[in-house]
Amino acid sequence: MSTPDVRLVPALAEHLEAWLAIRAGPTSRRLLPLEEAPREALLRRLTEASSDVMDLRATSFRWMVECEGRIVGTVSARDLSRYHGRVEVGYMLAEDSLGRGLGTRALTLLLDKLFAIPSLYHVWLTTTEPNRASQGLARKLGFRQEGLLRGHCIVQGERMDQQVWGLLRPEWEAGRSARNLKPFGG
Repeated sequence: MSTPDVRLVPALAEHLEAWLAIRAGPTSRRLLPLEEAPREALLRRLTEASSDVMDLRATSFRWMVECEGRIVGTVSARDLSRYHGRVEVGYMLAEDSLGRGLGTRALTLLLDKLFAIPSLYHVWLTTTEPNRASQGLARKLGFRQEGLLRGHCIVQGERMDQQVWGLLRPEWEAGRSARNLKPFGG
């Protein structure tokens, strides 16, 4: 079974309802440290995030993941330091899109966009300890576990550890060459 085509589209105010539904999904609620946020705050995050990684003023980016004509997730990058060459990434998929390879495709597209920034060297992400699927996705794309933040977040009232995963530019480039992967369109 082949993975359907995935595109990253710039986040817009019109994506708010889809994002709210994704955040409310049982897997997102069970595995992600999502703080409750008013609609207005989430709308502001959608409209203030950039999708232009070459905009030298931008430090936060967000795209929606589109598959088969509908929004099925979101990917983001935040706290970009062009000086230090680092950024944190995040991703989230709708419940009915899990386990189909869409997260791998979306994160690959995101990494392709981010590594177009000449100064970018280190990308990192965090996962809660029970989030085995996210850890597998990170491993598949060449991330290495760099650390453990003990008792670092709260998910549904329970304090959890978070793993820190990192990927360096040379690892990304070598991994793509080794797998003979061309950047996805999009």
